[in-house]
Amino acid sequence: MALDASIALGAETAYGTAASTVDGYEGKGDSWKTTREFVESVGFRTGLQTARADRRRIVDMGGEGEIECDVLDAGAATLFAAALDRHDAKPSGKATVHTYTSANTASGTSFTAEMVRPKASGGLVAFRHVGCVATTVEFTQEVGNPLSVKTGFDFQTVTHGAAPLAPVYPAAAFPYDWTTGVVEIKRPGAAAYTPLDVTKWSISTETGVKTDRRFVRGNPLKKLPVRAAVPTYEGSIEAEFDDATLPLYEDFIAGAVLSLRISYTGATKASDGKVSGLVIEAPAIQFTGDSPEASIDEVTTIELPFRILDPGTADALKLVYTEPTPAAPAPPAGN
Repeated sequence: MALDASIALGAETAYGTAASTVDGYEGKGDSWKTTREFVESVGFRTGLQTARADRRRIVDMGGEGEIECDVLDAGAATLFAAALDRHDAKPSGKATVHTYTSANTASGTSFTAEMVRPKASGGLVAFRHVGCVATTVEFTQEVGNPLSVKTGFDFQTVTHGAAPLAPVYPAAAFPYDWTTGVVEIKRPGAAAYTPLDVTKWSISTETGVKTDRRFVRGNPLKKLPVRAAVPTYEGSIEAEFDDATLPLYEDFIAGAVLSLRISYTGATKASDGKVSGLVIEAPAIQFTGDSPEASIDEVTTIELPFRILDPGTADALKLVYTEPTPAAPAPPAGN
């Protein structure tokens, strides 16, 4: 049954070399699909009816998949390492502080994603996707729901039939949700951040990596994706149109550059001295729209999409994830 399915992720020591340990994630769906193409030869030939069976070669093109899950206050370190360029982990009392940032080069680390699928006839089959590199990332939060993250991956190839790896889950973890989140904005010239009441926010990333690096080299498998385009970091906030958001509309039409900070307090803390938390910072954002929208059956609202920009003096995007120790193992250095 579907309750037996699982998705896990582990860092590789070399691109396409399967990880030996993986962290388990409570995925929301199964989108891991392999792709095959055919090299076909067709030419003039007496009696040809259609392409001949012996003139086609199947080619492994790898594939794509994503991990979509709620963000827990423990166990998400490997997933965030796949999503962002740089990762630094340091102990702090009974916690581990993971700092992830954007950079001018991709991390160079690839991952193994193992999707275990149950058979209707009973038993499990593990599909091991190697050479996984993140291509997109999206965080989403709205009132009434947990904070969620969706990371899209390109992978080199997939095998199946081996014994499943044993995924490592945190001993205890609690989801971040809208009740513990705080969104803060710092407007031009302001000395401090100001809390902003929002009903929904999102941040998304396109990593800009080239994933189709194939060559005439006696091997159809792609090589490690590398950054080939400028990454894009975007987002959006939704709120009521009031005295706090009118200035933000004015910042939009003026093209002002602001700072954004989003903070969550984790449930793991207090009695045993362990702490958890999540902070996302973007020191330079610029709104790209939109005008307020009135309604006949609701208060006037405003949606403000934005671009995250390089401030020139700091990281364009930083995520600090504090989880209780023992934490999920930090991934090895880039391959």
